[in-house]
Amino acid sequence: MNGIDTSLFLTRVHKKPESSCPYFDLFDVCSASLSSISPSKRIQTSFCNNDDFDDCPIFLAKVLRGR
Repeated sequence: MNGIDTSLFLTRVHKKPESSCPYFDLFDVCSASLSSISPSKRIQTSFCNNDDFDDCPIFLAKVLRGR
């Protein structure tokens, strides 16, 4: 083969960051939204994949809905 451990690579690529949003899953679906949408790449990089998820407009809407 090519000497690259693809299973290790895929595990690292598909692993959520430790401080990412708890409502954002590995399939790019936001369960904080009412319709389980896939947020845009801009929202994902700005909020979902880091510890700023509590500033996300979708997350804040969920908090205001109280569910």
